[in-house]
Amino acid sequence: MNEHIKKNSIFISTSEFENYGSWVLDTQFIQNMGASYLLAHGLGEKALDAKTKIRIEKAGKYKIWAYTKDWVGNWKQGAAPGLFKIGIDDWRSETLGNENKEWSWQEAGICEMGAGEIILSLIDLTGFEGRCAAVILVLDLDFVPGSKKAEYENLREAVTNDITKDAGHYDIAIAGGGIAGMAAAVSAANNNLKVALIQDRFVLGGNNSSEVRVWLGGETNFDPFPKIGDITRSFEPEKHAHYGHTNIGAIYEDQKRLEMIKAIPNITLFLGQCAKEAAVENNIIKSIVCIDVKTYAKKIITADLFVDATGDATLGYAAGADFETTTNGHMGMTNVWYVEDTGKETSFPLCPWAIDLSSSKFPGRYAESDEKAELSLGGWYWESGLEHDPIEKAEYARDTNFRAMYGAFDALKNVDGVLKTYKLGYADYIGGKRESRRLLGDVVLTKSDVFSNRQFEDGCLPSTWTIDVHYPRREYYPSFHEGDAFIAAAYNEKLPANPYFVPYRCLYSRNIGNLFMAGRDISVSHDALGTVRVMRTTGMMGEIVGHAAALCKKYGVLPRGIYENHLKEFIELLKN
Repeated sequence: MNEHIKKNSIFISTSEFENYGSWVLDTQFIQNMGASYLLAHGLGEKALDAKTKIRIEKAGKYKIWAYTKDWVGNWKQGAAPGLFKIGIDDWRSETLGNENKEWSWQEAGICEMGAGEIILSLIDLTGFEGRCAAVILVLDLDFVPGSKKAEYENLREAVTNDITKDAGHYDIAIAGGGIAGMAAAVSAANNNLKVALIQDRFVLGGNNSSEVRVWLGGETNFDPFPKIGDITRSFEPEKHAHYGHTNIGAIYEDQKRLEMIKAIPNITLFLGQCAKEAAVENNIIKSIVCIDVKTYAKKIITADLFVDATGDATLGYAAGADFETTTNGHMGMTNVWYVEDTGKETSFPLCPWAIDLSSSKFPGRYAESDEKAELSLGGWYWESGLEHDPIEKAEYARDTNFRAMYGAFDALKNVDGVLKTYKLGYADYIGGKRESRRLLGDVVLTKSDVFSNRQFEDGCLPSTWTIDVHYPRREYYPSFHEGDAFIAAAYNEKLPANPYFVPYRCLYSRNIGNLFMAGRDISVSHDALGTVRVMRTTGMMGEIVGHAAALCKKYGVLPRGIYENHLKEFIELLKN
């Protein structure tokens, strides 16, 4: 990085804005494109301005750049619904969010500024998912910042000059604060281990949180392990809702869960931290680097044992763990949404950039009543990304869900003339994923194992859900005329034995010696994932891993050593 640019540039990550207005912070693609970003998630209504104060030390003419994208450019170039401007006090930039289908720096204009404090703002123009990760002000008017992920990250680090801090040593560090990660943390802490629980968002619960709103599936507490499930059940919300406007965020009890975890002395909670890098020696993880999803400050966490409960196997992947991914024909991502009755007639803009459903059938269309239409819109089966790489194309899948939602509501309001008094009431912007990377253990459980009722001596995890896998729903193939499926069907096969006991050897890595797994990234095949992926079951994975970790510490062994040398004691521990 040229020293002149470093000394004459101001880099502002939008995640660090003091006031987001009604933009939202999206942290879920930081592994893909290098940053969190602010999203104008207005459902067709302009978001209130996001604002922050910055100090200009050197007066002069600054060229302004925004790190952004035309989010529909993959499908309809030139349509660009996510438009916004940058404001600097009373100055307004060129219109942004309309240039490149990939994340890149877009030139916003030149602004002459004196030394002193200014107000920098993001000004949404449409309410339709405009996005911006960073703004850079550069005195060198000829400088053009590089747009590739590595170039972006290097520029940010060079200008902001972050320092890595030591966040301490733990008996066990758990990446992922969903139900599985929470259960692993509580189980390990109850066994007197010092625990680090790392979550890349600011709420716990993962898919069963206010951000994603998926209900818990599966059953718990089965003989001969009657207490396995107690911790998972302690996270259970009192109320449940599945479809429509009753599925509100409050029923997921985010604050209650935070307080539960914070009240446990043995757990140190790292919220808003993304486990990004792993230092590995002789196939043993020594430490991980976490970055703050707002400030990008780095922390190093060292531990004797690690758990990947990220769902996407982010930690295992960084550590070089063996894994499999089904890249085509896997289960996809849902963004729950619903409409709500305002009691008065409403309008909705035309969305020519959305999926064109003006003459297509979709769930909720041609329903007998508005109330029945509401219950068919935005449920779990509005699912995208089934044909694409679930990691690399994650943002693409989420944005497909947006385009399907906006296209459906456009068709209902502006073509059919129904839902006259309804508006879009809510839509997840955080995607609820079902399948991505699966880390490989000493046993890779298959559908054949489950259906032959194969008995493993280390069988300990009760799985009760059907073999439940999702594929594009044939009935709606004509609606997928733009090439991307966005409605799925569940194909269920009942388990011959219920529960089926999954072996412990599915819960640790076969090549990274001190790495456990808990969640949908455990060692199973694509089909077998259909039964173990639901969250009461993944919670029990975490409980079991916490007990195994305690024995690892007791005997100074790695996870495989529990199976090889201490299996009988481990099974007895789980029974009690």
